[in-house]
Amino acid sequence: MDDSDLLPALRGLQRTGIRPGLSRIRVLMERLGHPERAFPAVLVTGTNGKGSTTAFLEAILRAAGYRTGRFTSPHLTHPRERVALDGLPIDADRFESLAQEVREAMEGSGRALGVTFFEALTAIGFLAFARARVDIGVIEVGMGGRWDSTNVCDPTVSILTNVALDHTQWLGPTEAHILREKLGVARKGRVLLTGIGDDLFREVARPAMRRLGASVRRLGVDFDMVRGADRQWDYHSPQRVVRNLHLALAGPFQAANAAMAVAAAEALGPAGFPVGDAAIRVGLGTAWWPGRFQRVRERPMVVLDGCHNPAGAEALREAIGEAAMPGPRVLVHGSRPEKDVSGVLRRLVPAMDAVIETSIPGLADPEDLAVTVRRIAGPTTPVEVVLDAREAVRQAMVRAGPRGSVLVTGSLYLLGDLLRNPPWFP
Repeated sequence: MDDSDLLPALRGLQRTGIRPGLSRIRVLMERLGHPERAFPAVLVTGTNGKGSTTAFLEAILRAAGYRTGRFTSPHLTHPRERVALDGLPIDADRFESLAQEVREAMEGSGRALGVTFFEALTAIGFLAFARARVDIGVIEVGMGGRWDSTNVCDPTVSILTNVALDHTQWLGPTEAHILREKLGVARKGRVLLTGIGDDLFREVARPAMRRLGASVRRLGVDFDMVRGADRQWDYHSPQRVVRNLHLALAGPFQAANAAMAVAAAEALGPAGFPVGDAAIRVGLGTAWWPGRFQRVRERPMVVLDGCHNPAGAEALREAIGEAAMPGPRVLVHGSRPEKDVSGVLRRLVPAMDAVIETSIPGLADPEDLAVTVRRIAGPTTPVEVVLDAREAVRQAMVRAGPRGSVLVTGSLYLLGDLLRNPPWFP
């Protein structure tokens, strides 16, 4: 997305890039009257699944009758998507007014803050929630945790979905490095929910949380979501068992995200937010999160998924089998250049009958990606480059035919660009 898509108050900020640290956002919060202190919050981080977990939890809390604020990133079609009240993006007039207020606070009285685009949006979100007097905010971390601008809030409950290699240039070269950064969302005396593996938990998380004095509850140990009857799910914890749950978000990987959301709802009970089984059932069954195994057409089946790292690709490959995506299967792919494209494609290409590499401004050269695909695919899988993303999807649909399927994946920015002007409808 270029600056022409932005409000005047936000233009130019995208070029600030990523600059981890809390010093700027703390000053900005002070200038705005500390909106981050006006509402209790749940802070959600993790390499994969944090957006879906946020969506599930917000829907559960809303079904329980609470007024909710939801902050997420990135957006698909417009920045307003990042700031939602009671499940809906804030209206354009309110967004514009808050953006201007944040811009004026950034400029201050002769001492301007070098605030980033994400920090400005965080401020808009927190200000919106404070002004709307939400009962609770569900906040998705942008990247990492410790130095992410969202971490300026003081979460009542924190969630760390999982850890895998991503954003290594910012968070560190190993999963242990990345985990230490993400553990920065935890707070002394409060609950951290996590789905990280045993080794990382034992070697890094458990000693760190003991030093901090945080209480940890683990997916698969203290709570879980297990397969029930008729493609339903059963939630189990010492506090409750809720059977025959339908998950509105598709893909078997969503069960872990849903379990994390239900466990968070349970942890909020002692803090004054009781949630009944009926709200859990409604919330899980109605949550909406576009661009995550989102089926947008049936003949041929067209699925969108913002998979951009190897761990996400592993989960996506499982989802392809679970959804019985029919053949021939055609992959339409585009990625940012800094991602582990080879790791993603090694997991997805073997499940495909053809691959089309494409791009939008800001993504990697599709000719370069096609070289990687051909090395993985071998001589029997057709690999093409179609520069125009919409034309790439149209050609993929023709190749798949009415009985086949098309998977569009890679960068969420690619998916957002396609959603603004969908090519899968006649």
